Amino acid sequence: MQSNGRFSKLQLVEIENAISSIEKQETKKRRLEAEQLAALASALQRVFGRGRPRPESADRELAYRSLRLEVATALNDSEHNAERLLSVAYLSRECFATSLEALHAGHISSGHLRVIIDEGSPLSASEDTDEAERRRCYEREVITFAREETPNRLRPIARRIAAAYSQETLAERHEAALKRRCIRIVALDDGMADLIAHLPAEDAYAIKDRVAAIAKRTITVSGGAMVPSFGKQSPAPTTDVAASGVAPAHEAPNVDRRSRDEVRADVFRDLLLGRTFDPALVDVDVDVDADADAGSGSGAEAGAGADAGTKRGNNPHEWDQVRAHVQVVIPAHGVPELVGYGPIDTATAAGLAAGARAWERVSVDDAGRVIAVDRYRPSAEMTRLLIARDLHCRAPGCRVPAIRCDVDHTVDAALGGPTSTTNLAHLCRGHHTVKHHTDWEVTQEPGGVVKWTSPTGREYRDKPPSRVRFRRTSDEPTARGKRAESGSTATQGTPVSHHDEF
Repeated sequence: MQSNGRFSKLQLVEIENAISSIEKQETKKRRLEAEQLAALASALQRVFGRGRPRPESADRELAYRSLRLEVATALNDSEHNAERLLSVAYLSRECFATSLEALHAGHISSGHLRVIIDEGSPLSASEDTDEAERRRCYEREVITFAREETPNRLRPIARRIAAAYSQETLAERHEAALKRRCIRIVALDDGMADLIAHLPAEDAYAIKDRVAAIAKRTITVSGGAMVPSFGKQSPAPTTDVAASGVAPAHEAPNVDRRSRDEVRADVFRDLLLGRTFDPALVDVDVDVDADADAGSGSGAEAGAGADAGTKRGNNPHEWDQVRAHVQVVIPAHGVPELVGYGPIDTATAAGLAAGARAWERVSVDDAGRVIAVDRYRPSAEMTRLLIARDLHCRAPGCRVPAIRCDVDHTVDAALGGPTSTTNLAHLCRGHHTVKHHTDWEVTQEPGGVVKWTSPTGREYRDKPPSRVRFRRTSDEPTARGKRAESGSTATQGTPVSHHDEF
């Protein structure tokens, strides 16, 4: 490999051959997966006839168990996975046939199909005519995004579309789900265990964000001298280390050898158990601004009401100033959305909005493109517009929230690139480094579309996710005569976004 992560011509030929090969193999794999699902669906129909294979009698239950065991042994897999496969087979054939056809044609992957089925489950509980029509509308709408997005990016989109067509409102489902809040522990090998908290999404995302923010400051205190490990999540480097990925040659005596994930886990543990932080990890300069801008996305956020200035020393209460940061989008028409998760009910969105430190009014054109952002507090207008447009890192498939990303000049400012929304986009630190230090080429097309060209010449276009959220949806059959929950007081056609901190 040449310097700066660039490939030689011979290496590019080998990579091109490899990528072409796996593309062909992936197409064949998708066709075979679709054929496998169709075969299993046929077996289910033979045993149970049309309709769901419900265990309505002991005989049917035994027949289902027998078939499940047969599938598991044939695949040398667990019965749990076999049951999941049988469920996907049935639902893909009976409820989401168009998606199964798309898998067979190679247009989507089995991961996309599972997302479509999972998020469309509220629409597959009934077999009446109205429900079937709503399901077809959902599938027709979501499959267009499945062709362009990764399964992870597709999930919140599919969830929102399904919520719009569901007969049961999002608020009703959320109210029922709230009653299932719980904490459970799963014992694992090697002296480890998983602690799982089943919480409202806004609380879970706020907890994760605050833990990540404290962990980031902890890593900064340690000087970023963390040992890199190939094939695992890269440790958090300092600014000097970020570009090279190489740890300092002369490590400080208090070098922290933990990965990012280890630091986050330790912070989570210490917060819950009320432990004090390691003195070596809290000797840090913390700039706390009482009037910190909650939505600027230009650096670490500070807690409201804190004294301005620099604090330093071994004081665990300094971390109390770290606030969780979440972003909520409230369209004038449609379902409110927690960025990074998906749709939330109107009451929850209103509660978050009531305590928000800042609101933004986002104006869009008929195609859903963000054209202006107004805010009730003065701040960097351009940054606000970019956050509202991008929502997350603009590298293909990446979902790191925009508030945790760098604002990058698509064409380097040093090369004459303008500082304008047509030449700026959010990139996470990892993809920012890839853009500047490898042969990937990035250009920006009209409408905020970011085109990535790989070293082998393949092009991948990343469309602004805000266009998915802000576009006025089609007039399709809906539940209870509504296209979706609204509850927003925004002007017609004017979505509203706000940032909240906890």
